[in-house]
Amino acid sequence: MTRPPRVLGRSLRRLDDRWRDLPLRTRLTTAAALSATLAIVAVVGVAYVAVRHELRGQIDSNLRQEASDVRLNVQGFIVTLDPSVGDIRGYVQAVDQQGHAAKSRADDPLLPVTARDRSIAAHGGHWFRDRRINDIHMRVITRRGAVPGIAVMVAVPLTAVDRQLHTLAAAFVVLALGGLALTALLSWAAVRRVTRPVRTLTETAEQIAATRDLTVRINAESNDELGRLASSFNTMLDALERSLGAQRQLVLDASHELRTPLASLRTNVEVLNDVDRLTLDQRRAVLEGIVTQLDELTGLVADVVELARGEAPASEHVDIAFDELVARAVERARRHWPTVTFFLTSAPVQLRGVVGRLDRAVANMLDNAGKFSPPDGRVWVDLTSDGSLTVADEGPGVPAEDLPHVFDRFYRADEARALPGSGLGLAIVQQVADGHGGSISLGNRDGGGAVATLRLPVLSTDDAIAAAPEEPVPVVVGAAPAPDGSEPVPMPVEESLFR
Repeated sequence: MTRPPRVLGRSLRRLDDRWRDLPLRTRLTTAAALSATLAIVAVVGVAYVAVRHELRGQIDSNLRQEASDVRLNVQGFIVTLDPSVGDIRGYVQAVDQQGHAAKSRADDPLLPVTARDRSIAAHGGHWFRDRRINDIHMRVITRRGAVPGIAVMVAVPLTAVDRQLHTLAAAFVVLALGGLALTALLSWAAVRRVTRPVRTLTETAEQIAATRDLTVRINAESNDELGRLASSFNTMLDALERSLGAQRQLVLDASHELRTPLASLRTNVEVLNDVDRLTLDQRRAVLEGIVTQLDELTGLVADVVELARGEAPASEHVDIAFDELVARAVERARRHWPTVTFFLTSAPVQLRGVVGRLDRAVANMLDNAGKFSPPDGRVWVDLTSDGSLTVADEGPGVPAEDLPHVFDRFYRADEARALPGSGLGLAIVQQVADGHGGSISLGNRDGGGAVATLRLPVLSTDDAIAAAPEEPVPVVVGAAPAPDGSEPVPMPVEESLFR
């Protein structure tokens, strides 16, 4: 047998499910109308009770006064009425301790006598009650009279009071129904106006989902929460449109850039069909060309994948000894560009970030400087304690007309088209800087060459002390004259990137 609480619980859950299935506008209108109706009913009920209490209080006060004005003649147990009792068209009778009653007039109805009436006659006091006498609603008071052992009972009809209360109740019911209708209408209008942005937002989202058109926007009609929601939705659409546009542009640019190495690779592979006609040097040149083009293609794909990864989530950020990361990147750059001399000056820097992406950004900056440096050129790498990494070279610099575009994807100046690379290196550096709350800039330095500056937020002093090891072992990795001729400070490096 199912227990009643369990059945009630299931019924309430079904009712709640049905309620949740209703449209939002219907639910809000119903809730607002119901709340207003309950308030109206409460106000009307209190007003009715107050009026009823006031009217009946006046009746009780008059009855109390009339009962005290009744004069009794003990001889023969004859009741003598005060004239004012007759003015209220009431009935008067006297009752003794045994319950014997005497009416004031012979044709008056006999009021019912109870044990409490006899008790009042014996011990005193008074009490009020309602009675129907001869099918007439009457208010009755019993009060001890001036003569000991006798109580006076006075009854007056409540016909006029009941008529007034019925009229008032009917007026209150009409008022409540009118208030309910007006409340429902105003609630519907208000909810319709309030939920208009939500409806517009829903329709816009459905339109975007159906048409894939991200250019649709919502007009923010107010500055309240719904207006802010519309603005936030528009901001989200802007970001999504930019992201989708960037992805499409990345795919188009990547497909365009992939054609050149693939075409060259295809040509060299087709040349190998006539391998018997080629000399040994020609074969070697073709194979070296294939390897070079494969390397270029591999680097391009790696750059595209890196750029498409976007920003790393916060869970991947860890505390990093950035000075050590830079030192290792410089050592790799020295091996990769043996004809270029890299000079490093550094101060200890602690920051939070993704090791792999920061390492890739620093490596791109160093490779960019090494690629444009002349044979036996010099590159100066300077890392300051505020998280600024500067890489300066002795290359040709960047033409002024190309400076605004150096961070664009696949952009390559005319001077760089003959050099290896995909044109994504600085774009990756900018993406990494943005993902770590930093910035990157590129300009020309006095005396020739380019200078790139990566600025990253560093950890506070307390955080850096907490992240540092107890006994660091310094290792000098390089020192050389700076571009301005001043003496650099050797940089200590520890074995681990993490402190």
